[in-house]
Amino acid sequence: MLKQVLTLCTGLLLTLAAAAQKNENLFIRMGINTGGSMLFHNTHFEATNLVEVYKFVQISHKPPETYDWENFEEDYGLRDKYAQPRYGLNLYLAHKLFPVFVNVDFMSSPSSYQKMALGLTLGLGKDFRPFDSDIFFSAHGGFKRVFRDAGFGAETVTFSTSKEARDHLATFYSPSRPLGAQSGNMLALRAGCGHVLGAAERAAIGCELFYELDVTNETVRQARMTNAGINIYFRFDLGHTSF
Repeated sequence: MLKQVLTLCTGLLLTLAAAAQKNENLFIRMGINTGGSMLFHNTHFEATNLVEVYKFVQISHKPPETYDWENFEEDYGLRDKYAQPRYGLNLYLAHKLFPVFVNVDFMSSPSSYQKMALGLTLGLGKDFRPFDSDIFFSAHGGFKRVFRDAGFGAETVTFSTSKEARDHLATFYSPSRPLGAQSGNMLALRAGCGHVLGAAERAAIGCELFYELDVTNETVRQARMTNAGINIYFRFDLGHTSF
């Protein structure tokens, strides 16, 4: 499935890049990104198969009934949010005259820096240069479709435990999609500032704050992909225009 999505996105981006080359009002940019984010997954752990781990631990206590779920949560440091480093690439297509954009990002998952996530955002936004300088500001918002977040699931549960528990749990806890679908619908907001580079202004460095609210129906998936953080980037034009 992921290969099919990647093939589809690659074909779409090649088409968009070709369109940008033919239309001087369209432009496409590539970005190299790094930063970090906080995931707010709000998982009800008692509704996951982590309960089986709890039952296994419980039988070592005599009598087992004296060891309840609250003891397990405290002993293993269960939490419904945590931070992760982020890195990856994005391709951004926009129009010089209208504040519409399409952005495809292939970034490390907010659940795990070891796994990747693929998403596409369609929305409104623009870069602004209110002063006669090389500094610009940006604001973007729209609907984001996460096609697949490969880190969402077992890694989400594992990283939600204490460091000591995580090191041991990761060696055996690998159920298939314990939190449900690894795809989702998001409302995405970004705001930041940057600095253009070179006389041609075909590249820029900058940083932005972002917030992605998971609006996937909770009957499809109870756990959330909501995350917020900061992104530092280097971007350069593949098509027409300047920053």
